[in-house]
Amino acid sequence: MNDEKLSRSEIVTALAHYYRAEVQRSLAWRERLDRTTNWAVAGTAAFLGFGFSHPEIPHLFFLFGLAILYLLLFVEARRFRFYDAYEYRVRLMNQNMMFSIISQGTLPLDPLGDEGIFWRAELASDLRYPQYKMSLVEALAKRLRANYIYLFLVMIAGWILKLISHPHNAQNWQEFLVHARIGPLPGILTLLFLLAFLLQLFYLAKRGHQSHGGREIIHPKP
Repeated sequence: MNDEKLSRSEIVTALAHYYRAEVQRSLAWRERLDRTTNWAVAGTAAFLGFGFSHPEIPHLFFLFGLAILYLLLFVEARRFRFYDAYEYRVRLMNQNMMFSIISQGTLPLDPLGDEGIFWRAELASDLRYPQYKMSLVEALAKRLRANYIYLFLVMIAGWILKLISHPHNAQNWQEFLVHARIGPLPGILTLLFLLAFLLQLFYLAKRGHQSHGGREIIHPKP
């Protein structure tokens, strides 16, 4: 049995309802991103406050804080991949369907037109074969560059201040290394870990500037 051909008004109605649904879904994932960021900010403040509340709390406490912060970054990167995929569809419709309606008062639904067939075919393909528009590493880099780089730097600065001032102020380099010890491990290993962690943060931050997701593909920056 042949499929019944939809009229132009039916197509417009279907696209309008679908556009509204995609916008709501994109906003829902945007709110989830903000919620995770709020958790990270609150967690950073809590770790800093509790870490300096008593001299008996070891500096290793800040390593646990970095691990929790990285876990939240991973969760937010995963959510960002979903948000970017849905935002891609919204941008696709904004720059083609909504642009034509607002600027020209027309809707590019003619299958013979190059503009109309492109975005409808792209949208249909993405609906039938949905996929992320960026890798997990790229999403990590994007979210790190957007917010988390500052939280990590604050946490590391707190860790270094803890090493200097607790249980008493270090008077020289040797005392600082003694404060940085973790059990039988020498303090220099703690400093090397911090240096390596900082280097990978700056690498991801630089990669986040170069990465491109679905929003940049459809709406390139000038």
